[in-house]
Amino acid sequence: MPEIIRRAIEIGTLDGRITFDELNKLCEGAMLDPKDIDLILNALSEAGIWIEGD
Repeated sequence: MPEIIRRAIEIGTLDGRITFDELNKLCEGAMLDPKDIDLILNALSEAGIWIEGD
């Protein structure tokens, strides 16, 4: 889980955003529950990274 958050923030820091497709690729194969998804979204929000569609 921390690796997914770290990579998502790393990607989002490049231009202040990350797409849903990029997030889906990062989470592919991971067994995430709703709490994990909340952690990811909160970490991105705290880092000032927007999540947007493609």
